Amino acid sequence: MGMKPSYTTISMCRWLCVLLISWLVVPFPAQCWWEQGHQVVARIAARHLTPAAQLRISEILDIANTPEAVADALAAASIWADQVKADTGTGNWHYIDLTLQDGRDNIPQRCENDDCVTARIRLFAGQLKAHDPDSDSRWSDQDALRFLVHFVGDLQQPLHASSDADQGGNCETLDPAIGQAKNLHALWDGALVSALGADDNTLASDLETEIVGLTDDQRSDFAGGDENDWAWESHRLATVNIYKHFEIPKEDIVFPASCSQAPAEIRAMAIHVDDGYVEAMKPIVREQLMKGGLRLAKMLNEIFG
Repeated sequence: MGMKPSYTTISMCRWLCVLLISWLVVPFPAQCWWEQGHQVVARIAARHLTPAAQLRISEILDIANTPEAVADALAAASIWADQVKADTGTGNWHYIDLTLQDGRDNIPQRCENDDCVTARIRLFAGQLKAHDPDSDSRWSDQDALRFLVHFVGDLQQPLHASSDADQGGNCETLDPAIGQAKNLHALWDGALVSALGADDNTLASDLETEIVGLTDDQRSDFAGGDENDWAWESHRLATVNIYKHFEIPKEDIVFPASCSQAPAEIRAMAIHVDDGYVEAMKPIVREQLMKGGLRLAKMLNEIFG
């Protein structure tokens, strides 16, 4: 059998219609880093690939085997999962709803039927490592790689691993809005990354300078762990720096299908985010982006090593 066709055979017209509808219905991206965060993680990862991993990625993405081409292609690949999630029904794969009452042992309970980000990282990594072109998977290796790059980035965003009956911070309104960010989730998805003040290429280079300055032990620590470790780390960051900081009440363990079904006290919150909070969170965002890049590189190197 030949290689399975990529899901990118979705017609351009159909894709544009889906994207237009999503813009009309949701004025800011929900449940995903905005483009810049994903692209930064991908570009950092590209700088830390082994020659074997770089070669295999260039083959899968059908590009030249050069550091520049692979970095650009991985950055482009990092946002594909958001572009197709409405059409593919894969929106739940971008996050895991760990509640404020949960412990680390609750991770499997919050990922029934592998319908969450931690399971999908594990499954797509396994597919790429097996490299079985005759697999009955719905997804080609190119799709699997693009999903993996995106989901490792997603998991570094604290509100992709947290829920307080609020759809991961989507139901608490910012008053006033910060740029396009109108709720807590959007604040962490995009506004805080944008506050770092650089395009993805420049920001990745800036963060790489910090990475070079780390000790070997620090770099190893940043890159360490597995998807469950990363989920729990992000959950703890959200608990301390978001839910406790803004004194958001701990709600019962429920998962509303929309914010209109969230608890009334959640819907009534109007959170003011001052400049002091943004400045205090910048180092955390920078560190999460660096960790995401190093973790993705380590995973890709192990898969293709």
